[in-house]
Amino acid sequence: MILTALRPNAARRRVTKTVAIPAPVEGWDASSALASMKPTRAVELLNWFPQPGWLEVRKGYRYHSWGMGSSTPVQSLMVWQGPASSKMFAAAGSVVYDATSNAVASSSNTGRDSARYQHTMMRTSAGAYLWACNGINAAQHYNGTTWAEPSLTGVTSTDIIHVCLHKKRLWFVVKDSTSVYYLATDAIAGAATEFPLGANFSRGGYLLAMATWTRDGGSGADDYAVFISSRGQVAIYSGTDPSSASTWALVGVFDVPTPIGRRCFARFGADLLLITMEGVFPLSQLLSVDQSQVDRVAITERISSSFNAAAQAYSSLWGWEVAVFAAGTRIIVNIPTSENATAKQYVMNTLTGAWCEYDNHNANCWAIYNDQLYFGGMDGRVYRANTGRADVSTAITAVGQTAYQAHGTANMKRFALLKPLVTATGTNRPALGLSLDFSETEELSSPPASQSSTQALWDSAVWDTSTWVDSVGQVQDWSNVIGIGAFGSIKSPAQTCVEVGCLT
Repeated sequence: MILTALRPNAARRRVTKTVAIPAPVEGWDASSALASMKPTRAVELLNWFPQPGWLEVRKGYRYHSWGMGSSTPVQSLMVWQGPASSKMFAAAGSVVYDATSNAVASSSNTGRDSARYQHTMMRTSAGAYLWACNGINAAQHYNGTTWAEPSLTGVTSTDIIHVCLHKKRLWFVVKDSTSVYYLATDAIAGAATEFPLGANFSRGGYLLAMATWTRDGGSGADDYAVFISSRGQVAIYSGTDPSSASTWALVGVFDVPTPIGRRCFARFGADLLLITMEGVFPLSQLLSVDQSQVDRVAITERISSSFNAAAQAYSSLWGWEVAVFAAGTRIIVNIPTSENATAKQYVMNTLTGAWCEYDNHNANCWAIYNDQLYFGGMDGRVYRANTGRADVSTAITAVGQTAYQAHGTANMKRFALLKPLVTATGTNRPALGLSLDFSETEELSSPPASQSSTQALWDSAVWDTSTWVDSVGQVQDWSNVIGIGAFGSIKSPAQTCVEVGCLT
């Protein structure tokens, strides 16, 4: 953007000065003081996704499949991956249904008492299995054709609430316990052996979740078994056979911030991400610092104030999880704001570490299927995200506000004109507003009445009937943004149903 300001000099003459304001490509900053925020960061960035050199309005979502009534939220998405085919399942109410195709889903598994599943994939000589549990019903697995209940001894199947694949073994977390159970290598059923962990957890609580942490980026000797308690203690073990002291050993027990939810772990490259009350942390960084200094190693450090407020307000709600969408260079932290009703997301660009916020994605759960991003909605539907320019048929409203800047000195200035550089089609463009001296404005120039379009959409419009979309071009119009102050910040709301491009 280019901003023109008039300011008095020492001789009281009016001097016109034009300054360039960079797009806030470093993303949303909810930790810095307003007066010292970097110019390339934003006070607010809602539905503007920060790319390495520009901002773009986030993409929308569309219906993918629906199998339950609107009052039955989808609470789990699970992917079965076979050697030559794959399927995606959605759990809602008492049903687990096949949500692979973009059509009305047919019931696949009924009579369940909870749709909140933890799951993992395991391949053995007998085939590929999706293994799932919910802590209420007997655990189940899917082999590419049918669902079945594995025969287990040594553990009560209905108590299994979390499952993890580690070193070719299935490990089970049971509810309200500090013990885990494991099967023989390459087994999907059979005798389970108890491994007690309670002596490691001096803070008390129960075992919440388990994950595999691969220190070398592959699968080998550096794979650690990670167990986390509900009170924020992590026990890490190395080795292959937990029944033998010579091949299984405790690496250490570490105090960490209190985790949030059963789905508190997410694999990110060779690291593990952990959702806690104090932020989202890479485990490798979290365990290397004292707990008094954890804030500085959180990937959410730039948005710490907003994240901590959300954690305090909503941590008791179901739906917290991290989705790592590599193809979209995104990490999505799902934050339920009203259980089974509404949610928001904090989203990071993995290339730059820049954050933004998404709204209107009322998601309970997320999944990556065939390199595409999906979420389970509160209305019984599965949606494909990161596609199109509308949220089904609703316009996407994006709001961005740049950092406050003095533009040289903190003297009083009269701000006069603003020219944004926008790449868009037709007449699409954001509205503009000027906030002065840390007081946010509600006055906008040329607010968008509606950016809905009846022009053609590729792969859905009728050939030789629909109107072609206008060509893409740059919009560089001057706007009046009259105001007097020492510090200025530009606010840029935009609304689009089909076409708004990027802001630089």
